[in-house]
Amino acid sequence: MTASAEIGTDPTPGAASDGPAAPDATPEPPVVRARHLALHGPRGRVYGPVDLDVAPGVLVLVQGAQGSGRTSLLLTLAGRMVPDADARLDVLGHRLPRERRAVQSAAAIAGFGGIDDLDQSVTVGALVRERLAWLGPWYRRQPRLTRRTLDEALAPAFGDRPVPAPGTVAWDLDELDAMLLRLGLALLQRPRLLVVDDVDQVLDDARRQVVWTRLERLAAGGLTVVAACASADEVTRTRWVTPPTVVALPL
Repeated sequence: MTASAEIGTDPTPGAASDGPAAPDATPEPPVVRARHLALHGPRGRVYGPVDLDVAPGVLVLVQGAQGSGRTSLLLTLAGRMVPDADARLDVLGHRLPRERRAVQSAAAIAGFGGIDDLDQSVTVGALVRERLAWLGPWYRRQPRLTRRTLDEALAPAFGDRPVPAPGTVAWDLDELDAMLLRLGLALLQRPRLLVVDDVDQVLDDARRQVVWTRLERLAAGGLTVVAACASADEVTRTRWVTPPTVVALPL
């Protein structure tokens, strides 16, 4: 199973040229390059083998039902799991698993059950302030969040959708705002790669469209996004400006 994603521009046909043609720009190296990427456990194959090339600033949709190893594959790409010894995986120019700390600092994750779940009893403002404190130097005290600073912090995830008030408790968020908040907390890391699991935990189709639109716009802004869902027809049911590259994982 092989998937590749590349971005670039073609010169306009017939365009006039003044002087000698400029040399072709050197293409950026892929954010993800995987060869024979697989993981096996005591009970057999978890996922793979997968061959994958992901260029900067693209959206990749990983489709896999429960049992396909989808979550494990995503965590491997983000440097949080170790693949089989004969797999070759480079992420952001770093060889995994040897350089996993460098990848972990540059690849953010969201939507993973048991990993980035929201503390349901904590307010939105406290969650953001806690994440900023965790990301900053230990000696720097985080100032109190104002409505303006909260809006600025979460704007990349929420876009035109209103950001919940700082005092909103997480359990009062609907499924869409909860997912966007998890994306916003991940983006506070200022990652070069964003890995998102289980987008279809947002059950309503119209609300899930908002999530995909935000992820697509993040990719259009230069962030590489790898996001996953279980639904086999998600691509055809979703409106896209540019359809994503799809990696389908078999059971």
